[in-house]
Amino acid sequence: MTFKKVVISLLIIFNTVLAYTQNINNTYNNLKFKNYSTKDGLSQRSVLSILQDNHGFMWFGTRYGLNKFDGNTFKNYNYNSEDLNSISNNWITELVKDKYNTVWIGTKKGLNKYVPENNNFVRVKKSNLTKQFYNGEIWDIKVQDSTFLWIATNQGLDKFNIKTNNVLTFKHNKNNPNSISSNEIRRVLITSNKNLWISTNESIDIYNPTKNSFKHISYPNNATPTLTKNNTTALFEDSNGKIWLGYNNGLAFFNPKTIAFEDFKLNSKTIITSSVRTICEDKEGHLWIGSYNGLCKLDQKNKFFYKYEHDITNPKSLTQNSIYKVIEDSRGDLWIGTWAGGISYYDKSSNDFTTFSVGYSTKNLNYRIVSSIVEDEKENLWIGTEGGGINFYDKKNGTYTYYKHNPKNTNSLSANNVKAIIEDYKGNFWVGTHGGGLNQIIINKNSKTFKIYKNKPNDSTSISDNKITTLTEDHNFNIWIGTNEGGLNYYNRNTNSFSRIKDPENFLGNFIYKILKSQTKNLLFIGSENGLTQIDIKTKKTSTINFRDNTKNAFTLNPVISIYQESQNSLWIGTEGDGLYNYNTTTKESTRYSLQNGLSNEVIYAILPDDNNNIWLSTNKGLSRLNLDTKQFKNFEETDGLQGNEFNYGAYLKTKNNDLIFGGTNGFTVFNPNEIKKDAFIPPIAITSFHVRNKPFKIVTDSLKSIKLKHNENDFSFNFVALSYSQPNKNQYAYKLDGFDLDWNFIGNNNTAIYTNLNPGSYTFKIKASNSDGIWNEDGRSIHLTILPPYWKTWWAFLIYVILSLTLFWFIRRYTLLRIQDRNELKQERLDKEHMEEVNRLKLQLFTNISHDFRTPLTLIIGPLKKMINDKAGNTYVQNQLTDMYRNASILLQLINQLLDFRKSEAGKLHLHTSKYDIVTFIKNIKLSFNELAQDRNIQYTLESSETVIDTWFDKIEMKKVILNILSNAFKFTPKNGEIIIKISTNTSTKNVKIEIKDSGKGISKDDLEFVFDRYFQLGQQNEVRSGTGVGLALAKDIVELHHGKIYAESQLGKGSSFTLLLPLGNSHLSPEEIILEDYTESDLLNYDEVADIKSGWIREEINTKQIRFDDSLPSILLVEDNIEVRKFIKSIFDKHFNVFEAENGETGIQSAQYNPIDVIISDVMMPKMNGIEMCTKIKSDIRTSHIPVLLLTARTSSKVQKIGYETGADVYLTKPFDGETLKLQVNNILKSRKSLIDKYKKDILLEPKEITVVSTDEVFLKKAMKIVEENLSNTEFNVNSFIEKMYMSQSVLYRKIKVLTGQSISEFIRSIRLKKASQLLSQTNMTISDIAYDIGFNDLKYFRKCFKNTFNQTPSLYRKQNQKQRTKSD
Repeated sequence: MTFKKVVISLLIIFNTVLAYTQNINNTYNNLKFKNYSTKDGLSQRSVLSILQDNHGFMWFGTRYGLNKFDGNTFKNYNYNSEDLNSISNNWITELVKDKYNTVWIGTKKGLNKYVPENNNFVRVKKSNLTKQFYNGEIWDIKVQDSTFLWIATNQGLDKFNIKTNNVLTFKHNKNNPNSISSNEIRRVLITSNKNLWISTNESIDIYNPTKNSFKHISYPNNATPTLTKNNTTALFEDSNGKIWLGYNNGLAFFNPKTIAFEDFKLNSKTIITSSVRTICEDKEGHLWIGSYNGLCKLDQKNKFFYKYEHDITNPKSLTQNSIYKVIEDSRGDLWIGTWAGGISYYDKSSNDFTTFSVGYSTKNLNYRIVSSIVEDEKENLWIGTEGGGINFYDKKNGTYTYYKHNPKNTNSLSANNVKAIIEDYKGNFWVGTHGGGLNQIIINKNSKTFKIYKNKPNDSTSISDNKITTLTEDHNFNIWIGTNEGGLNYYNRNTNSFSRIKDPENFLGNFIYKILKSQTKNLLFIGSENGLTQIDIKTKKTSTINFRDNTKNAFTLNPVISIYQESQNSLWIGTEGDGLYNYNTTTKESTRYSLQNGLSNEVIYAILPDDNNNIWLSTNKGLSRLNLDTKQFKNFEETDGLQGNEFNYGAYLKTKNNDLIFGGTNGFTVFNPNEIKKDAFIPPIAITSFHVRNKPFKIVTDSLKSIKLKHNENDFSFNFVALSYSQPNKNQYAYKLDGFDLDWNFIGNNNTAIYTNLNPGSYTFKIKASNSDGIWNEDGRSIHLTILPPYWKTWWAFLIYVILSLTLFWFIRRYTLLRIQDRNELKQERLDKEHMEEVNRLKLQLFTNISHDFRTPLTLIIGPLKKMINDKAGNTYVQNQLTDMYRNASILLQLINQLLDFRKSEAGKLHLHTSKYDIVTFIKNIKLSFNELAQDRNIQYTLESSETVIDTWFDKIEMKKVILNILSNAFKFTPKNGEIIIKISTNTSTKNVKIEIKDSGKGISKDDLEFVFDRYFQLGQQNEVRSGTGVGLALAKDIVELHHGKIYAESQLGKGSSFTLLLPLGNSHLSPEEIILEDYTESDLLNYDEVADIKSGWIREEINTKQIRFDDSLPSILLVEDNIEVRKFIKSIFDKHFNVFEAENGETGIQSAQYNPIDVIISDVMMPKMNGIEMCTKIKSDIRTSHIPVLLLTARTSSKVQKIGYETGADVYLTKPFDGETLKLQVNNILKSRKSLIDKYKKDILLEPKEITVVSTDEVFLKKAMKIVEENLSNTEFNVNSFIEKMYMSQSVLYRKIKVLTGQSISEFIRSIRLKKASQLLSQTNMTISDIAYDIGFNDLKYFRKCFKNTFNQTPSLYRKQNQKQRTKSD
């Protein structure tokens, strides 16, 4: 072989290898994947099938359940043996959608159809006419038009009619070579020319529907699934109509010329040799092939082939190499299902950013944190790390070389923590380290020499600090060094020496962050801990730049950590926590950009421009891009493909080909700004749920256009999602409820809208969303809502309201008129009251004057009476009468005096005339007046005093009235054998004397106790002893208070009462006018020692129960009166001609009337226990006493009271005082009337007993008695005893009742009725007299004749004869 031929051969081989290398390996090309697994909600990690439905939801079939994904949440569906609407099996083999957007699910056991309205599944039957379900293993499903599904199963190929569920099955027939090659069908493909390709375990079949026959094509190299034991195959047609086959040995294509499948080769080399399970073509025409050993990309046009495999050191690599499914979604992104690795999602826009991070090979950084980046002339990168030294990246080979500190090698880096790197004009590198000083790397042709500069103590020509933070080469090629603690340093190449920049005014400070070479020669900008400073490199003079508009204060964040000079007069300044400033060096004005302007974070590590009039900022929260024209920010985060969200000081670079590089805490990110395109994908929107009162209410589907809610279902929420999977955390939402919201509610990434307490009405809920780049789906989604009104807000309710309102208006109007009338009446009433008060005042004045006039005649009455009593004029009877007259005249005078005193008190004319007296002796004297009464009533009456003498200032006359009044009340209410105690004591602390009068009477109720001292209040006005005028205690209270004392009462019902007086000791409380030195006397007829009112009969006494004289021939009167003297007076009137019975109140009066033969009752009205009105009511309503006439006596003369008395059945009403003769005449008239009534009853009985008109209780009684007798006329056994028994009354009561009403005994009453019946029979019938006698109960005819004659003064026969003649004449 000649040399020329050898050279040519070598060149061919070299070109082939080079081409292969370019096509297979090419330059560094790696995809970033976002991986999902069970920790994200996926039901199982082996994903065998993937589908995107028409709404945009992603569906994933696994070996354990089905998953629906919206970008945020996985919804899991699993088989449930107790739920027929669950999927039929958990192993999902295939997912497809038909033309109606129905999702069909193939499983290891059966076919299912998703029902979105119910969010459940229907298990598909093989026919609508049978109950047989699909129960075989399904491998593949393809949709033909809108009618059929082709279903690959282990039992043949099924053609399934979607509408009828009818199934046509194709099975292998060994006797028919044109039948399908095997029953184990693996894949089905419907090509663009409607041909059906089927891969079975034996061959590839092409179905001819016209001939209903199959054409068989062998697998390449006859590698059938049966032989390879690999049942997973793939059939695919690309956009050029090329048929591809994935099988156990790799990727093959169909050659129509040879009518066979051939292995695909690139440059005569088979590129895939492992099992291919799935094939997908993207929108750019690239084929994505999922194989057992990774994901492959085939660019047929450019003949490039890429392979992507799982990298254990890269979490963003493919999650697993065993690929089962690859699909492209509507946005153009890829979803890869792996075996046991979950889902890998390839967002094509995420590869706009390329990230280099730490790893275990030379293709990775050796340390995570990047602090500086420099590009050399060969476009290689020198990368400083904060622990891994310098990482040199060979861009051509895609590999790293690491330069680190080696303690054993002096020609090595001085420290591994590299903070700054620059390349000087000679091509050498200067490296600033943290703690290792400054390094100069001198690049030789074949070697690199490290020269180290460190701080030397006491040497001012050395660098000031070994902690270097930043480096810059100026226009004169000298090096400027910023340090951590030593301020700014300067290296002069000419002198090869360092000098330290003096900072007398502390413009710079010690920490230098950034040194920027200005566009103006000989000027540098310095960013330090104290802000921004500029320095002249010649004079070394510094001056501060105040870019903060004089807003600097003690709390201002001063550090400037990055600087970019846009032009001669425009500086961009990045601060550490105070945002970004744009400073105009000419106008000295600044514009600040912060979070409010859209900046992602206010720590600005670096500022780089691109070629599109943008500046890029690295921050603590990703990258921010600021458009200098629109001043709008666009932010990028780790989810966009960045190395991380946190970047680092000084780690940035704009490369020669205009790529931008930013370093941070997890490597560095490289991108071409021109390739960062706005995401134009408009995301579809789905309403995922609708809740009412925090509970799921309805599943929202496309078919649901409106929702009706009850009035109490007005608290609801919508959940929604934008189905853009690129960066779902950046999707934005806005919603609006037409009818409620005036404008859109922009809610950021929140995907929930909540409404509460909405009024009934019609609303339309609208939702729109944007993708991560703010491209909005303005069409959005909407749904109509109707909140029904409550029944009280319906039209018919409002009709009722109108009616009610009109009615209410009428009532209000009527009420208003009534109010006006009432006001007028009240006004008139007020005028009348004023007039009445004036009249009362005049009346009271008149009464006072008359009372004074009464005293003169009373004096002329009392004086002679007392003289006659003292002279014992007349006999005993006269003496008793005189005594009674004297006592009652004295009572009258006492009442007049009391009323006059009360009038004085009320008018304020009651004055004290006090002197100093022994109050013990004073009360003892008053006590003596009641001793006789206490003895008569056997009352234990005592006085106790803590001291023998108690001198007190008081008015004797007025105080006597107080004590007498209280003692009188005590004796009135204390029964016989009771107890009354007077206690006198002093209290030195309060300096008063205490007088307590305690009795054992019945006491005062709590309700009455607070009123006992009120004017005109009378205790027990209804049912107790009358206690006078009701002014006594009120007057006593006024008198005590005039003495500057107190009076109060305590009582316990049933146990007694206690009245306590507290009088102050001494006279300091008295005015000089109230004090007299001598005894004050007032001429008064009434001696207050007399207790006539107590002796007069106001105290109840027991009636003498001795046997009264009773004469049957005399009528009987019952006197009911609580006053003994009145009762005695009335008795004296009737005692000679009547039997007189007595009772002290209504209760005893009723008892006496029931058990005594009373003819007339004379009763007082006002009595204790039961008054006369109540007694009269009970008397007249009791059948035993209703016949007794009642005569009422009272001092109450009003017509109203008299009317009440007559309504209760009183026969006569007499007012006090009354004349005895008049009373006697009234009683006699009542008795005569009663006799006339008896005669009337007798006549009625004899005339027509059945026709008596019932007009009273007595007549009801009489009619009942007559009816009983008439019903028993023929009963010969009926007698008095039988009658008494049927009347249900005692014999004595019945006898008295009959006797009073008829004047007959009981037997006479019965006989008279019988004889009346006999007279009727004699005159009206032809019965014999004997029959009539026997018929009316007479056993003895002779006795009947005798009785009849005595009654009618005729014999029965004569009576018949006479009455029959009269009847004949009348006829």
